[in-house]
Amino acid sequence: MTVRSSQTEPLLDTAVPRKALNFPAVGAVTLSHISVDLQTGSLPLMLPTLLVALHLNFLLAGGIIAANQIMIAIAQPLFGILGDKKSFKWMVPVGASLTALGMAAVLWMPSYPLVIVAVLLSGLGSAMFHPEALSRVRANSGVKTASGTSIFFSGGNIGFGLAPIFTALLLERLGKPWLLLLVIPTLLGLVLMRWQWASIRQSAPVKRSSAAGSGKVMWGLVAYLMLLITMRSTVTGGLTAYLPLGHDALELTKDAAATLVTIISLSGIVGTLAGGVVADHIGKKPMMLITAVISLCAMLTFPHVDAFYARALLLGVVGLCSSAAWPTIVILIQDAMPGMTGLASGLSLGTVYAATGLGVAALGAYADHAGILNTIGLISLLPIAVVILTALLPNKIGQDHPGNSVEKQLEKGDGALEGDPV
Repeated sequence: MTVRSSQTEPLLDTAVPRKALNFPAVGAVTLSHISVDLQTGSLPLMLPTLLVALHLNFLLAGGIIAANQIMIAIAQPLFGILGDKKSFKWMVPVGASLTALGMAAVLWMPSYPLVIVAVLLSGLGSAMFHPEALSRVRANSGVKTASGTSIFFSGGNIGFGLAPIFTALLLERLGKPWLLLLVIPTLLGLVLMRWQWASIRQSAPVKRSSAAGSGKVMWGLVAYLMLLITMRSTVTGGLTAYLPLGHDALELTKDAAATLVTIISLSGIVGTLAGGVVADHIGKKPMMLITAVISLCAMLTFPHVDAFYARALLLGVVGLCSSAAWPTIVILIQDAMPGMTGLASGLSLGTVYAATGLGVAALGAYADHAGILNTIGLISLLPIAVVILTALLPNKIGQDHPGNSVEKQLEKGDGALEGDPV
């Protein structure tokens, strides 16, 4: 592993690692994260309009989301590798801008291939944004790595949570041209980023002790955690995509379906912030297992209830529990890939988008043959795999091991960390 050159960008602290969370810097990146995921989260609510305008079936509609998510999944690790070699701060604002521009063009495309081009451009911007943004959040979180990561991910959940209700309001109530207003949060994020530009830098490296491992990448654990992410994201991704498309079969209005999607995402904000706190008290694996079991119970119940408020409550529980483990899994993947924070971020985030894209497309093909109700029933069974995978995790993983925490080294005032900034 090599230490990043200070010639790439000035360090915040050249002698002593920053211990406090740099909230203005983290907050600026998080606001841009809200805008990026607001754009991406608006796509499922555009599908009904595209379905009618371009005469699509469910498979082709699902393919639109798949194209966006697969682009993100493929490009994100590549940008992560690039960020590990040399830091490019400009990728954060440029990525946010490309995401907004691509998504703003979707409903104006006259053909299906051009829609795919637009969502691919938006996906490329999202892939550019996330690894560099997450690396900078971790770099500016000091000893509060989990807190900084949770704040960053809660920003994404806010974006995804607000997207359905804003998109439905603008598209259904005001008309297609008003949907361009979704670009405004991106502009606000860029303004705040510019204001905090000087403070969003790579922090001083911290020495990695021998307790943190030999520096070898634990690919087996990485692959296993990727599989766990895949199963979790397919559940929420499937619900987010097919609740709006299947609102008639589920006896829901479009607004009601959008509300349920919003509840899934907004409850994820609570789960993202609470998951780290709970994990600190009871351990990572117990937190992940408990939330997986609760999510399974809620999903198994969902197909058998008709009342809107009961459905809303159950999906709120699913959103909360699914998001609770997400920052913890990402941190575990980063810890399993020492010196490769950018690549680890790109792989973990990219896996979510790939799983969502492929899962939505596969569920779309199934829905064309079996119907939306059977598709929702199939989604309700997927948390069984999440419970099994979580139960088979080692009892002590990642930083649950004593002395295996970079943050503990910071608190002790140890020296420089070789490799990735933390």
